[in-house]
Amino acid sequence: MNIPERGLSGNNATDDELWEHGLVFADVDDVWLGSAKYFPQPERFVPDERGTLRPQPERLMMIGPDGSGRLLTVILELPNSRGYSHVVTGWVSSDSEQSRYDQPGGRTRRR
Repeated sequence: MNIPERGLSGNNATDDELWEHGLVFADVDDVWLGSAKYFPQPERFVPDERGTLRPQPERLMMIGPDGSGRLLTVILELPNSRGYSHVVTGWVSSDSEQSRYDQPGGRTRRR
């Protein structure tokens, strides 16, 4: 599993999605810069607006603390050839995601 070595990217849709969850891009960047753990999120099928199942590509789940210590979960596209990952969405981690972060496992970014 590759993890983003060079940084994260976003756009207006990313900002809107994060805002819906009470976050800003700087929060996500704090997680990437800190002690995040990465977990694969396998390809799966998700319903679109009409309820039709559409394939969703393999992604990464990044879990880690932001600058204020909140544990966040962020979904990333797999890194591109330049080592950057696009931020899809993020939220304050659930109890199960916090437990996953606290348990052994997951990959960390080399410093």
